[in-house]
Amino acid sequence: MGKKSKAQRQRDNTRARARAEQQRRTAAVEEFTEEHARMVARRHGDPRFVQRRRGVDGSVEVSWAAGSELDVHMREAMEEQRAAFEEKFGRPPGPHDPVFFDPEADEPRPLTQEAIGRVMDELLEAADRSGVDPALVHAWRECGYLVTEDNRHTFSAAEVMAFSDAVHAYRSTAHGEQEAAGAEAVTDEVLPDDGRAAAVASLRKVVATILVRRDPRIALRVVVGLERLAEESGDEAAGLAGALSFGVLAGWLAGARESGLSPDEAKAATAWVDEYLGARAGETASRMSGLIGVPGAGDVTVAEVTEDLGDDLLPAMIWLTCGVVAVAGAGNTDWLEQFDLDVS
Repeated sequence: MGKKSKAQRQRDNTRARARAEQQRRTAAVEEFTEEHARMVARRHGDPRFVQRRRGVDGSVEVSWAAGSELDVHMREAMEEQRAAFEEKFGRPPGPHDPVFFDPEADEPRPLTQEAIGRVMDELLEAADRSGVDPALVHAWRECGYLVTEDNRHTFSAAEVMAFSDAVHAYRSTAHGEQEAAGAEAVTDEVLPDDGRAAAVASLRKVVATILVRRDPRIALRVVVGLERLAEESGDEAAGLAGALSFGVLAGWLAGARESGLSPDEAKAATAWVDEYLGARAGETASRMSGLIGVPGAGDVTVAEVTEDLGDDLLPAMIWLTCGVVAVAGAGNTDWLEQFDLDVS
């Protein structure tokens, strides 16, 4: 057997790091799940903690000890809701009126998703002023529930981890602002010498953020950034930035295929996009799936895929890259390093 090339050794080392990271994550999840189960057992039936019981009909009943601190807070909150109802509608709430009502409606009706969004926006805006961690409000909005130290035993380990991931994602992107900056940094005007290195770093950050947030819209900000660059610096600069971005993404996808991505893994990657990023992203990404060797997808030329997808070209490549990293790279974007061209 011949001596391995430097590139092959780098690929092997990167794969080894990815496997080690996956093993570490798996062990951490198992440890957390076991500890969570022990905590649930300890707190079950303990009057000091809120209890949640699910009925045979799927309904959920939440209870807590009378006179406890939580009981006092809940009674105060209900009194505030009652007062708000009377002020809004000029009468006390009836037995069939919603406790949490739409403040914009002329008649009592439950909060709609739009109304809930407005309320969460107001909470997020007020968080910094009130000293509340906005990451918690953001995670509450993302997940649809709020996990605290006192109620975490009422949720599954997976639910607690999802909430924790949402909190971490918000904090790691500096309250959401760096997320957009990272996506749009692909269009940095400093392109001739270090443009490819900047594109690699920025696109990898975009992919990593999407893998955590499971939000396909983050990829669309790359297109917005290119449009902004065209307005500020001209079509030539935007065209160069777009070409660099395409080259980086194409290198990742083609590199994954050439390094041994199996047809089953390629199919699983496109299925991941459809499942976690939505039908639109899945359908769009599948039109480029020939790049990673999905059986029956066929090969497409750059001209064909550009004409077919238009402004969706780069987002589709980003979504497909997310699927490949999730399936073949254990969700770790460091796995992509083996396919980077020399940018030194």
